Amino acid sequence: MKQTFILTMVASFVMATVFTSCHPSRVWATKKKEPREYRDREVYTTPVPPPPPPPVYNRVALVVNPYPGFVMRQSPDGRYYHRSQQGYTYWKGYDNRFYLDRRDIRNVSYSRGEYEEWRRGTP
Repeated sequence: MKQTFILTMVASFVMATVFTSCHPSRVWATKKKEPREYRDREVYTTPVPPPPPPPVYNRVALVVNPYPGFVMRQSPDGRYYHRSQQGYTYWKGYDNRFYLDRRDIRNVSYSRGEYEEWRRGTP
């Protein structure tokens, strides 16, 4: 009786091992494959769309000096500002020059030297 129980256990263990080893366990065998169209033995896939064009930034001065006809206004908090024809806001600095507003800096093109001058002078 003990032999029958042991043989039954060994047989069930062997059967379980055989059934579990039949399943593919490699990653490449279980990956989902993309659908492809086959025409005349060539593989056609959907074309990749072209990348979007790079953003175009306006070339705008970061620091402006007052000139004849320069319009300066005062904000409710007492600071002076100038609004350019393109719609950019310039705030008056301590050196009586006008510096481009921080929220507009990401929309314009400038050189490294211009940026350093703008950064030194902003209040």
